[in-house]
Amino acid sequence: MAKYQAVRGTKDILPADAALFQILETAARGVFQRFGFSEIRTPTFEALDLFQRSIGETTDVVQKEMYVFEDRGGRKLALRPEGTAGVVRAFIEHHLSQTMPFCKLFYIGPMFRAERPQAGRFREFWQIGGEYFGNPSPYADAELLLMITHLFKTLGLPEFRLKLNNLGDKESRASYRTALLAYLQGRMSTLCEDCQQRIAVNPLRALDCKIDGPTLGDAPTVDQSWTPTSRAHFEKVQALLTAQGCAFEVNLRLVRGLDYYNGTVFEVTSNVLGAQNALAGGGRYDTLVKEMDGPEMPAIGFALGAERTIDAIRAVAAGQPTKAAAKKIIYVAAQGSAAAKAFEVLEQLRLQLNDAFQIEGGFFDKKLGAQLGFADRLGSTHCLIIGDDELQKQEATLRDLKSGAQTRIPLAELPARLAAL
Repeated sequence: MAKYQAVRGTKDILPADAALFQILETAARGVFQRFGFSEIRTPTFEALDLFQRSIGETTDVVQKEMYVFEDRGGRKLALRPEGTAGVVRAFIEHHLSQTMPFCKLFYIGPMFRAERPQAGRFREFWQIGGEYFGNPSPYADAELLLMITHLFKTLGLPEFRLKLNNLGDKESRASYRTALLAYLQGRMSTLCEDCQQRIAVNPLRALDCKIDGPTLGDAPTVDQSWTPTSRAHFEKVQALLTAQGCAFEVNLRLVRGLDYYNGTVFEVTSNVLGAQNALAGGGRYDTLVKEMDGPEMPAIGFALGAERTIDAIRAVAAGQPTKAAAKKIIYVAAQGSAAAKAFEVLEQLRLQLNDAFQIEGGFFDKKLGAQLGFADRLGSTHCLIIGDDELQKQEATLRDLKSGAQTRIPLAELPARLAAL
């Protein structure tokens, strides 16, 4: 036996596994960049207060799992247990909301949690994640979810399940919190010690508890507290995914383990793994940027566990790296009732054009002038415009954003005509 060994909960990534990491990372970068996400790299440690404030002091992550230390100056620091808090801090610190019409960032890096090691779970582990700031629309939710499914398909992982729920807006959450707290208080004596201490602050923690969660099958569900706005948002996300042939299932008991989530939440699991089968998860966090002293800023994000995803790749003996990053930016804009068709075109072009193209859009609730402004600020070369007249004639207007020249193109001919640009 070697005199020195890797610390429990950590592992060496040897050449064979490193090759799989490269496949995963290359695929992720290719898919993310095609969707307009840019890479950000934040420090592996931050001020302890950052995680306490963002993640929530009643979570297992903050109460039990963080690696906390003081530096020589007596500052309380923590190794990052997840990626979102650091990205939000960087977004605010560097005023990225002032330089971009919307901001799409992805990260790849190690995280640290002092939890019990098990299959696919380590104390130092790698995550790949993405954060989309600035778009409150259900189109943004659907876009992020489609990007994640594209990645798993690119990796050759067809046997995955996408589970969705909606935790509601501020009003919905307040109503649900009251109903759930009343239910849990009636069962207080049966709850574990942690839940008894936490539920007054955040009763949703009980639903996510490994001990109590499975026993709460008769607890009220969040849909009973949805406002019309929350319900309409969630129904629109589902309709957009269905229209693109993206399979999913609604799980009204799905919550996330961190306190900052609201609205749409989701989880991706794999059928090729055992009991520890969660590959990715995330959701909306529309109030977090403001709560961390930033601007009012809607956002949605996700994180993917690299080790478990690699276990799934190995299980199906699949996974190929994608090509280089996108080059030409084409922006898809919509007017009137053509938004759904424009979103379909957006999705089809991403699938049918090669990696020389980046296809953007999704702000169809904005006026056309605002959408063209987004296209210009992104450095788009062309804009595809689909309005009511184009929709009726099954065409799109292609505008050269440099010369201003416009031409009508049948929708069926778009991939071939754009590929020749």
